[in-house]
Amino acid sequence: MERATTTPSASTTHRHEPAPSSTRPRSSSAHQSGQIAGVGELRVTVTEPGRVTCVPTTHACSERSYLLDVFYPSRTASSTIVADAPVASVGGPYPLIVFAAGFDEDPSAYVPLIEAWVRAGYVVAAPRFPLSSAWALATYGVDLHDAAIADAFESDMLNEPGDLSAAIGEMDVLARSGVLAGRVATDDVALAGQSDGGDVVLASADNTCCAIPGVRAVAVLSGAVFSPFGGSFFGSSVPMLVVQGSADTVNPPSASQAIYADAQAPKYLEWLLGADHLGPYTTEGPAEQAVAAVSIAFFDTYLRQMAPSVTQVATIGQVSGVATEEADVDGS
Repeated sequence: MERATTTPSASTTHRHEPAPSSTRPRSSSAHQSGQIAGVGELRVTVTEPGRVTCVPTTHACSERSYLLDVFYPSRTASSTIVADAPVASVGGPYPLIVFAAGFDEDPSAYVPLIEAWVRAGYVVAAPRFPLSSAWALATYGVDLHDAAIADAFESDMLNEPGDLSAAIGEMDVLARSGVLAGRVATDDVALAGQSDGGDVVLASADNTCCAIPGVRAVAVLSGAVFSPFGGSFFGSSVPMLVVQGSADTVNPPSASQAIYADAQAPKYLEWLLGADHLGPYTTEGPAEQAVAAVSIAFFDTYLRQMAPSVTQVATIGQVSGVATEEADVDGS
């Protein structure tokens, strides 16, 4: 389903929770960076004072909070994600990617792509949204066949730019103390999101309604312009990567084409040939590898300022039989 102003985010409080080790193996094709041996994970409960979440089915309201999954480069060699693993000591501090999952999904669904980013030298912070995540829908017993109820929960995406802002604030705290102290470059922040999460990061990076200051790049994965955000889109020159499966029956490919057409340069559009809505971001294979490669080159260019990769990011998405790419790096 695709839906997509928001209440400004207040300061956050945090509580650390142990994260279970992932049992999902990663293939040997995982991206490596320097001596990054594996992927660590910690979980933090983020609360947002002054913001409220009201459950559509019960009308119960409480202070807005959510679970934030934080994935980071680790020096523990493992083919699985390891909870509370020691952070890698080389190549940092690591730029930050804040990731927004789609409706009825949790961050754990996107392990292949998230792990690729981490092994390439990034920290990834991913909220489990309080009403639109798979966890929330299961917790509140939402029947997705009831369109009115499903839409009511999904419409909470209008509040999610505030959640992304709170995640960045939480990462500022974690960068000063604890296992990630001194290892996260919170001045180097990109947003990435898939499906409804793509709608949210687009608004959070390039809409007057709710743009988060300081965002240096945004990756919109099978997303769309969601007009209920209001405001005005595409007034900034935040570098943008748009990724779209050509056989997507959930998000019309024309929606991503429109984003690319209207966005200011620098901008890139990756077409995944014959790919569906979710698979390229959740399932290992040629399409996921193409998304990982082009997105890492994109983040390297605009978060790490690796000038030689400007050319690479405009061409690396050309994969015979898998993907084609369009690019406009200078507005020409």
